[in-house]
Amino acid sequence: MVKSRIGRIGSRLIAWSLVLMPVVTSAGELGDFHSEVADAYAPYRSAMFYLRTGNPGVATLELDAARQGWQAVVDRFAKNPPDAFADDTAFVETLASVQSAFDDGLSALDQGDADVAAKALGPVRTSLAALRQRNGLRTFSDCVDDMNAAMDRLWAFRHEPPAFDQPTEVNAVKREAAVTEFFYRRCHDQASADLKESAEFKRLFEGSLQSLPLIFDALDQGSEGHLINILRELRSFDRMIWLNYG
Repeated sequence: MVKSRIGRIGSRLIAWSLVLMPVVTSAGELGDFHSEVADAYAPYRSAMFYLRTGNPGVATLELDAARQGWQAVVDRFAKNPPDAFADDTAFVETLASVQSAFDDGLSALDQGDADVAAKALGPVRTSLAALRQRNGLRTFSDCVDDMNAAMDRLWAFRHEPPAFDQPTEVNAVKREAAVTEFFYRRCHDQASADLKESAEFKRLFEGSLQSLPLIFDALDQGSEGHLINILRELRSFDRMIWLNYG
């Protein structure tokens, strides 16, 4: 384990020394950048999923794949960013922070500490979203992030359900349910044609969009148990959508 950590630290130093070498390749295309980032981000999502579900062994394999994919991003784009990032003075710093997070996550898993690994990896999602946002870019991943954030707000009522005899509290849940449905429908509509043809995509989104209106029925009936069951189902859909398409 010590050797593996030392090896990764050494490879990190070598990689970033190469960043400082003169550029000899042409500027990468934005589409290629998004594609390669997505290739690294998919196993990162899987690693986070397996950490949450208590399977650090598989999480390690997925995170190692994410790190290798990210190394390809660094090698091609760190000193050679697409034009969209040409004026972003924090571009290289962001790439380095993601690589460091992957290294730190793997080191923590080597030491058997899944909680520390998850904490180290947590900022990757927000770092990449911030990179796109400050450069005026948006991908489907950002749409899913907005959708997940709306579901997070709605999920809060799982543990703090409204007082059903208080219209203000009931209406607050209805408002969040309506906002969440908006974001789900927007992501569904913005998905590529290929995604929309996927059976899994249809199952997850159609299931979510069928369940969301049921919240209003549960609230009108004053049924806390029904509300909680719907929120649990939606939470499951929400997590699987991020795992597959985030």
